[in-house]
Amino acid sequence: MTYANNLNNRPGGVIPVIIKAGLLAGTLDIALAFLYSYLKRDTHPATVLQYISKVALGKTTFTNPTILTITGLLVHFAIAMAWTILFFILYRKINLIRQSKIVTGMLYGLFVWAMMNVIILPLWNNRPFVFNPESSSINAVILIVAIGMPLSFIAHRYYSKKV
Repeated sequence: MTYANNLNNRPGGVIPVIIKAGLLAGTLDIALAFLYSYLKRDTHPATVLQYISKVALGKTTFTNPTILTITGLLVHFAIAMAWTILFFILYRKINLIRQSKIVTGMLYGLFVWAMMNVIILPLWNNRPFVFNPESSSINAVILIVAIGMPLSFIAHRYYSKKV
């Protein structure tokens, strides 16, 4: 059986794996974001989630702090799930991705960082990206550790198992 044929014939399918991987990546990412924000600015996790909600949905969409916190968490996990789905699609389509779990994880984390910080967030904020070496480096490492590496290892494990 070829690699391509093996991709869709796994018991249980890929959807549960993608959901679990997205939840793991989202949890790791938000936990590290909470930790970094707390250490850097003494920011409470609810404030981080409210900021996510305001950036993604607009500053005036919700005013209730509880609703802002909940929507921030939902937006965060929706974004993490989107990056997870994209990774699993790319993993199946691009042979080079399967060559090294570590390099792939690092590159995908950097890709997510670049897309979020250089394209998506500036569009949402209506402000250009400004490079700050310290925060950019820390945020890139967070995305490598929380998104890139787990997704690379999980996808590799899933697609490497024999049917």
